[in-house]
Amino acid sequence: MSDGVRYNLSLMVITTLLIVTLIFAFLFGNEWKKQKRAKNEQFIPFALMILYLFLFLNSSIMCYFNFFADPNLANLLANSKYYFLSVINFIGIVTSIQIFIAERIIRKNTKHFFLIYFIFFIVLLITFKVLDVPIFTGYYFILSIPLWTLLALFIYKLVWKISGQLRQKMIIATIGYTIFCLAIVYEMWLILRGEEVALLFEIKGLILLAAILMGYGFYTIPSFTEFDWDKKIRHLYILNLNGLCLLQQPFKKQSIDEDLLGGSLMAVQSLMKEMIQSDKFLQIIDHGDAKIIFERTPHAIGIIIAEEDLYILHYKLQQLLKEFDLLFGSLMKDWTGNLDIFKPFHIIVNKIFEIKPARS
Repeated sequence: MSDGVRYNLSLMVITTLLIVTLIFAFLFGNEWKKQKRAKNEQFIPFALMILYLFLFLNSSIMCYFNFFADPNLANLLANSKYYFLSVINFIGIVTSIQIFIAERIIRKNTKHFFLIYFIFFIVLLITFKVLDVPIFTGYYFILSIPLWTLLALFIYKLVWKISGQLRQKMIIATIGYTIFCLAIVYEMWLILRGEEVALLFEIKGLILLAAILMGYGFYTIPSFTEFDWDKKIRHLYILNLNGLCLLQQPFKKQSIDEDLLGGSLMAVQSLMKEMIQSDKFLQIIDHGDAKIIFERTPHAIGIIIAEEDLYILHYKLQQLLKEFDLLFGSLMKDWTGNLDIFKPFHIIVNKIFEIKPARS
């Protein structure tokens, strides 16, 4: 491929990247403002807004110095440590934001281990470069192992732990996230070898593809609060088809107002016969600051009282009821009213809703 063609392709890709990153920065900024107004502030849309702003700024600077600035100045910067430091710092900032988002989504008590580790790794890399300390082959890949571990946890959390429409959106976001990580790793490797990456439209093309997939995947999910679903649940109930409560589990201390609870369950019991006889089944009751979510199987009705109507809560409730039918379905026809037989089912509740057992 001739230099002229490569030059034009690189300019076209970077220009497209400028437009895409600016659009997504605006979209995620609007999403963050909406959640602030709704007093449901989330850090994920804010972090994504900053991520796309940095991508836009970096693309703007690279576009100017590599295509419009004086060639002598561009060559001087490219051959100096300032170019290396500026690129590495940009990669460090963008990747740190991605690690922050990933740690928020996987919801493990990492205490920001991966973020702190990555910052330490970048500082060490810059120090070695400034002091001209030689870096042995494979050093970068060895130190990046924890980051690949985080990526694996991120993929597991977003693909294998969810289902349905939300999973489809998250597969798109995860593919974009993975492509971005691979492109960044490859770009850093080339920089460490002292190679010119400005006109490698292949790398910028991968980053453009990653920016589109990741932005579309995250922006089209029903709600960013899907990732914080466990903080939204107040109470769980499993009832038989006559409206008798077989099992309940609170998720918060004073999880719901007793008057609200009593009134809601009485309403459920009065509606139960109509639900069973009707072809349509009630799925949600909006009770002010509480949403009462219903799912039904042939032997039981599950109810979650939560602060928001989230897709993942419906999915987990469906999973729970399938397990309930599997264990107790054959017993429900001849059930004599003994509630003690359902107590071991709390183990399944803890597993599906990811509740850690209290330490003694």
